[in-house]
Amino acid sequence: MAFAFSSPFIERFREPDTPFLSPARVGEFFGFRVQELAERARVHRNTPTARPHTPQLQKYLQDMLRVLTVATEMTGDPDQAAFLLRNEPLKAFGYKTADTLIQEGRADAVIVYLESLAGGAAG
Repeated sequence: MAFAFSSPFIERFREPDTPFLSPARVGEFFGFRVQELAERARVHRNTPTARPHTPQLQKYLQDMLRVLTVATEMTGDPDQAAFLLRNEPLKAFGYKTADTLIQEGRADAVIVYLESLAGGAAG
């Protein structure tokens, strides 16, 4: 029986020997310092290093990677997708970036929007 979840892409962001995402690895990929990551996740500045398993931080990391996964499927390149998430203003969201929307807790809306673009329904 084949295992349905096999994503070496996401595995690269795993905290070693844990079932959690690594704030350091996600931050490094997106170019965030630890303190920036904490601010974006709305947690204390020490949380990413002292308590990386904190639910609020893990949710933010998961949301970033969920949107990154969809954007990577569209672009074919994770680095280009990360650049676009951080920098491309989205007209449908008042010219906010996907990064800003994720910080606002709107990752699901970004995913729906990106999927509609991929399907040709918007844009």
